[in-house]
Amino acid sequence: MRPLAAAAALLILGGTSVEAAIPRPRLLIAERDPFSGLSALRARYAAGARPSDDLPGWALSYVLSGDESFARRAVDEMRGTHPPTKGGSSLYLEYLKWSLAFDWLYGWPGFDAVLKDRVAGELLDGAQRMLALQSLANPDQASYHNHTVRELALAVFALAAVEGHPSVEARAAPLSAKASRALDNILETTDLVDPEGGYHESMDYMRITWAPLALMAELRRTSTGEDPARRFGVFRSMGPTYLYKVLPDGSTARDDDNEFPHLDAVDSVVLGYAVHRFKDPFAAWMLQRSGWLPERWRIPVLEFLWREDTVVPRDPAAASALELPRERLFPGIGHVVLRDGWGPDATWIEFSCGPYFAKHDHLDTNQFVIYHRGYLALDTGADYTETESPHYLNYYRRTVAHNTMLVYEPGETFFWGENLWPAANDGGQRMDSSRFWNSVRSLEDWRHTRDLWDRGRIEAFDPVPGRYTYVRGDGTHAYHPSKVERFVRDLVWLPRARVLLVLDRVRSVNPAYRKAWLLHGVSEPKVEGGGAGRSIGQGGTSYADARVITFEDGQGRLRVHSLLPAERDVIARGGQGWEFWTPGDEHGGRWGSGQDWPLDPPGGGPLPEDPYLKKMWKTFWGDDLARLSPSNRRAVVPGAWRIEVSPREAARDDVFLNVLEIGDRGAAPRRIDPVVQAKGLAGAVIADETTVLFSTGSAALAEGEATLPDTPTARLLLAGLAPGASYDLQLTSGFAPGAPVWRLTAEANDAGVLETAWNGKNGRLRIRQLERTR
Repeated sequence: MRPLAAAAALLILGGTSVEAAIPRPRLLIAERDPFSGLSALRARYAAGARPSDDLPGWALSYVLSGDESFARRAVDEMRGTHPPTKGGSSLYLEYLKWSLAFDWLYGWPGFDAVLKDRVAGELLDGAQRMLALQSLANPDQASYHNHTVRELALAVFALAAVEGHPSVEARAAPLSAKASRALDNILETTDLVDPEGGYHESMDYMRITWAPLALMAELRRTSTGEDPARRFGVFRSMGPTYLYKVLPDGSTARDDDNEFPHLDAVDSVVLGYAVHRFKDPFAAWMLQRSGWLPERWRIPVLEFLWREDTVVPRDPAAASALELPRERLFPGIGHVVLRDGWGPDATWIEFSCGPYFAKHDHLDTNQFVIYHRGYLALDTGADYTETESPHYLNYYRRTVAHNTMLVYEPGETFFWGENLWPAANDGGQRMDSSRFWNSVRSLEDWRHTRDLWDRGRIEAFDPVPGRYTYVRGDGTHAYHPSKVERFVRDLVWLPRARVLLVLDRVRSVNPAYRKAWLLHGVSEPKVEGGGAGRSIGQGGTSYADARVITFEDGQGRLRVHSLLPAERDVIARGGQGWEFWTPGDEHGGRWGSGQDWPLDPPGGGPLPEDPYLKKMWKTFWGDDLARLSPSNRRAVVPGAWRIEVSPREAARDDVFLNVLEIGDRGAAPRRIDPVVQAKGLAGAVIADETTVLFSTGSAALAEGEATLPDTPTARLLLAGLAPGASYDLQLTSGFAPGAPVWRLTAEANDAGVLETAWNGKNGRLRIRQLERTR
């Protein structure tokens, strides 16, 4: 016997009888759906594929085969058990099973009215509990946050399952309207946060958010005909996000609170959706061929439902740069990923400069990380134990743990949550509102609080495949205006040479505020050039005018050529007891008044003996806290060392220039010559590759000069020019100054970059703006 295609529900509303025909099944499947139509699913079943051996799998097997033994088994399961009533936001997974089974079995005669009424009531009770939570009480402020989306998914599926059922319809209808408004609000927020992919709470939270988000979108399509995946770009960008955000070793980007940086069974659901809905061949390769994912999906019935055998997996390593660019900008969150390939030996770089959208964001505007056969420049520290810990508050989420800039103002205050405890002064980006423990709640909320959240933005993204990518990020507003007036970071990535150039222009309110350029690694760095190292305490060794600093991890190596400031102190800091040192205390003390904030024990355990740390824990969690919970930091590489580059002389304006040479451990070093004694320009000559020069002023370059070494390169790249302006370039020989030996008139592009073929060397390069053409 085939199940009924539709069921009629008699609604008794205010004494009036209304006949409402609700077509069933309609949750994720439908009679003539283009993606999950019953005819296609029945053909799949006839070919030998089978749904999962669980409640929704039995219900689906009945729908597709008409075999009542499956329906009987599912109904018996429902008769003898109940949906859980207690638990966290992951309860939606259980209610998903019950909701699907209720809908898919609704027309089977053996699913008797008494049991239907009981299950419908329990599903509705679960939905009502979710919609009464603070996170969903106001549906117009339902946030795009991992807990909220999962809580909403429970309500959405439960309400869709019971829609039209007579015993609950009157109570369910207003809740359904509320849940629909909440989903609309979250969908609108995705257009702000990740219109082309990426996510604002890290990939760990991304998967547990996107799985229910995709499910709710598919549910809306099959039950109403409205298709959110056609309207909102986040859905078609799910597969590409994995493609760029997964590192060459199969781990995931460590940005923000990434507790589990390896792919798991929930990632399988999201990648499976990308294959099912968008026929993404690269997602299919990752899902089926990469070896990075567990065999089973977190929601087993979807393995059958979303199976797509027509999509041939395609290894991204086999794709050309034209088919699959090596660089991608994720607007909204303001992340850029740069790669030189897709195999295990590829280089992977991420740069972030965007708004603060959620409590799991870190204070890391204008930071970058690098992976090449090892973790060469990384986010440091490790995740928290049940959200807050001394390490999390004072180090892990703070600027000091990331590869960006400190500007230390004595007396600056930072606070935790509702200001129960003052946080240590790390010299970093502002944390001066309790909203940093919340998430953006709506587009209206964003507009009203934009000054708080809008901390950084990508001002330029200029990729030229195979030659260079230029990125500029303005992170000024990430810092309190009492200390920082400007922080702009320019990057040029040369993929053939595996060289990343980083130029920073920083203006402080007070020249006495100490500036420190940070770069974190795993092992103790080797420092070359300049003066001999001297111990400065607190795990630090200072080297005057050091030229090259080398970090190694795995089989990878990073050589940092420190070029500006010309007079600088380079401090290597870390090692046992100093891995997570924050320079200031919570009382506004000077630089050096701070301490190390050790990791939480991974297995949990007793509270620390230190009375100060013990008091912090009890302030966070209450006086009855007796033991620490196990930490979530499974497989996290926490780092142990960093370098700090600071100007030797105090000034309001400072320019930092560092050239990062990425390669294999033991490989011959590349020749990199500095260009720092110049008028308005600084840069480096990468031998046999590219001469790169940046404008060092606060405005676009109008005129500049630089003396170039006797080092041949194939191309010249100038960054920081006026977009669309024409420039006259002249090179006079170092041997015979006078008439130019090379001259060019060319126009800067929209990113303010001018790049050209070049064979000049050993001369004086002069650049002059001619006119603005657009």
